[in-house]
Amino acid sequence: MKIMLLSGGRSAERDISVQSALFVRSVLEQSGHEIVSVEISKDGEWFLDRSPVALNAGYPVWKLFIDETEIEFDLVFPVLHGPWGEDGSTQGLCEIAGWPYAGASIMTSSLAMNKITTKRLVSSEGIQVVPWMSFSQDLPPSHKELESLRYPLFVKPARMGSSVGISRVDSPEQIQDALTLAFRYDSLILIENGLTNAREIEVALLTESGTVLSSVPGEIVPGLEWYDYTAKYDCDDSKLIIPAPLSDKMSDRIKVIAEKVFSLLEGSGFARADFLLTSDGEVYFNEINTIPGFTEISMFSKLWEASGKSSSEIMNQILAEAMRKYSKP
Repeated sequence: MKIMLLSGGRSAERDISVQSALFVRSVLEQSGHEIVSVEISKDGEWFLDRSPVALNAGYPVWKLFIDETEIEFDLVFPVLHGPWGEDGSTQGLCEIAGWPYAGASIMTSSLAMNKITTKRLVSSEGIQVVPWMSFSQDLPPSHKELESLRYPLFVKPARMGSSVGISRVDSPEQIQDALTLAFRYDSLILIENGLTNAREIEVALLTESGTVLSSVPGEIVPGLEWYDYTAKYDCDDSKLIIPAPLSDKMSDRIKVIAEKVFSLLEGSGFARADFLLTSDGEVYFNEINTIPGFTEISMFSKLWEASGKSSSEIMNQILAEAMRKYSKP
């Protein structure tokens, strides 16, 4: 299959996208696929081998060109993290252009990218989330609302990933700086109560003929106070424990919740669901990522490896699901 691998992008998670794309490309090539690597610049321009790509919008399928030469491909594999890639916008482009694409649909991508919308949806189905509130840049929190907060808490951009723009706040004196940072990345923010000594548990997800499959759970042990951007990508002391040291009962419980969340979002393709587990056995859903970090050392890849699926098997299953979805009348 000839696959257009789409990476880079305009979001603050651009560097992670480029890293993920290198791994995805190597696995796809090892599986015998031909790759067309298109990288989106920070300004939103598309390039293939440093040559600008032009788009011809037509019927029934839009076409891409370098000068007068058409770029041919069978399927788009977006490896774009964050806004303008993981939020349904790229998926919408593919739908309009008539391009089959890997991963979640427009609706699933959009819902999952918005942490607030996801929390509301899963809460309506009885899935536990930590106490939270949200604010927009036009209506920031009032002094009274800030006084009602219980510390520690986390302030997050509502529609970002990779821990970009997130702050842990331990006292009222830190809240304004945290709000300023979060609003730098999003006009909508989420404030969550922190949990004392909670463990971070993650589950990788795939779909097969529409059925959601889950990996063994893994645990993240941050090398710093909490799992911020530096702890994720630039701290040798952070550890991934796979499988997570959990009882079979707890492991199954978390997997069932992960599968339920992805099903609620009508998920397809692949994803990673994140949870918080307290010392008294309470499980809190945190978030779900429809294009999780996808490198050799990423939790998503390692979780499936520990579950008996090689990277090549994962990729081929993702591609098969994409073509199955596209071939539906």
